[in-house]
Amino acid sequence: MTEVDEAVDQIRATPGYRLLVIGCRCLPLGLLLWGVGVAVVALWSLKPPLVFIPFVIATGTVFAGVIAGWAGLLTLHTRRLMPRGGTRRHAALMKALRRDVVAPVRRGR
Repeated sequence: MTEVDEAVDQIRATPGYRLLVIGCRCLPLGLLLWGVGVAVVALWSLKPPLVFIPFVIATGTVFAGVIAGWAGLLTLHTRRLMPRGGTRRHAALMKALRRDVVAPVRRGR
């Protein structure tokens, strides 16, 4: 295992990285829920309070994703674990992050 892989494994073991993964998973889910909300409004005529429920859930999901992402990034930066952009460590970390965010989707295939 190379030095870069060891550094990425050390970062992946932190709670800040887990928060970052959760945040990156929540953002697309929130956008999907916004689409569901628009579809519900377009296809189904409900009383106004019931129409806004999907939008409230979507907004809460996006808000939770943003907060979790920022908290994860802040944790990694304060512990000086986040590598600078443009380095091999940063590229390896982003590759691992992409793999961890998409892993639940690919598991079903």
